[in-house]
Amino acid sequence: MILGTAGHVDHGKTALVKALTGVDTDRLEEERRRGLTIELGFAPLALPNGLELGVVDVPGHEKFVPTMLSGCAGMDLVLLAVAADQGPMPQTREHLAILSLLDLRGGVIALTRADLAWKPGVEEQVRALVKGTFLEGAPIIPTSAVTGEGLPELKQALAELAAAHAAPPSEGPFRLHIDRVFSVAGSGTVVTGTLTGGPLRRGDAVTLWPALVRARVRELQCHGRQSEVLEPGCRAAVNLAGVKRVQVNRGDTLAPADSLTLTQRLDVSLTVLPQAPYPVKNNALLHLHHGGRALTARCVLLGRDLLAPGETGFAQLRLDTPLAARAGDRLVVRFFSPVVTVGDGVILDLDPPLRGRMAPARTARLAGLLAGKVPAEPAPAPPSAPSPPPAAEPGLEVALAALYREAGLHPPSNAQAEAAFPGREAACRRAGRALADRGVLAPLSPQYRMWGESCQAAREKLTRAFGSGLFTLAQARDLLGVSRREALLLLEYWDRIKVTQTLGEGRRFL
Repeated sequence: MILGTAGHVDHGKTALVKALTGVDTDRLEEERRRGLTIELGFAPLALPNGLELGVVDVPGHEKFVPTMLSGCAGMDLVLLAVAADQGPMPQTREHLAILSLLDLRGGVIALTRADLAWKPGVEEQVRALVKGTFLEGAPIIPTSAVTGEGLPELKQALAELAAAHAAPPSEGPFRLHIDRVFSVAGSGTVVTGTLTGGPLRRGDAVTLWPALVRARVRELQCHGRQSEVLEPGCRAAVNLAGVKRVQVNRGDTLAPADSLTLTQRLDVSLTVLPQAPYPVKNNALLHLHHGGRALTARCVLLGRDLLAPGETGFAQLRLDTPLAARAGDRLVVRFFSPVVTVGDGVILDLDPPLRGRMAPARTARLAGLLAGKVPAEPAPAPPSAPSPPPAAEPGLEVALAALYREAGLHPPSNAQAEAAFPGREAACRRAGRALADRGVLAPLSPQYRMWGESCQAAREKLTRAFGSGLFTLAQARDLLGVSRREALLLLEYWDRIKVTQTLGEGRRFL
């Protein structure tokens, strides 16, 4: 199982992990120079009863909450650190709020720096802080990484906690949210993360989402030990064959082909924390965290115009870039500005309609999905209605999306894309429409589509170059390194969706 740390910056999380495991999880020179955890750290923790936990040490500074969130994927238990000489601080509270959204199994509280002068009433403050959370009643153990005080008691408490909670069962296909990527001389690309779902075996064919890059598992390790198969709930290092380091990013997901859905629209059940400083208004801009991935989303509330602190309602999240997910996945959302945690969401529908946000039937169906009373697929048409068209084959969608991703800013025509799948042209047309409907592909014109992330990258590149100033078709063509036809397709598409405005011979971004 995975044990994650949590707590305010400079409350001694990393020093405590080193004292428990012998591993300094601050790997970077900058981290050691500044005495500040910036990236996630990892270590194995052997317990007195023979069990072993994988420890994920997270940053405590408010600037690195997104990194902390990326380390939460797959956590089972938590070690909350509170400095005895300071007591609960802002990130203690925010980390606890985030962890309370993630369906964790339990945890232990360490009062760190117990060798220093204690803040009066600190234990009572900690108990008040965790009251009503999953840590209410958790052991509070004074510790010191300097003197060793409390370390045997802390290990024993963790051993009892781990023994009381069985390892996560194998359920469905494997999934690994990538939190670290690096290259090893002679071996190639290695990714790490917490394995969930089902087992992962050496030789397995895998897909990197959302880029849809295919690869194969060359080697597997767990805390430096080679393995032929890894079970869910372990820290995994996966050596990949067939993929270059530059093709992988932290936040990507390793999973089987066809096991996830790429989308830029999600209907969710959204719960706002009771302590959230503001309500969520319709059309609010939010930060969204899923697994190790951070995105920006426009929140369209369904059936209402405002969601107050402590309330739960339905919403559609319209994402800036494609997300690979499954129905039932959990999300953490934060306000766009000020950047504080809002609450959490559960994904209900990965291919929802754009319109009808106030329709009672829409929210009634989502309520049924949330309760598990209706299937995740759209309801079948009544007998008197015309037969629905054949379904967008998932495998074909993945293959078609990969074709467009590889093409980048030089997309094929729709006819050329269909010709790449002889005998399946009609299914390819349906797959292309489905990918465009979900925002994975940008519909440049009736004859052309483009990989959505390539379109967004082109827009960002031109915005950096020209800001709100005028630019010409020729300037856009040259800067992007595309043909005149490709540049014109992009600019006319942006004109149509009100991203750009034509002024004389030039254009500007709105």
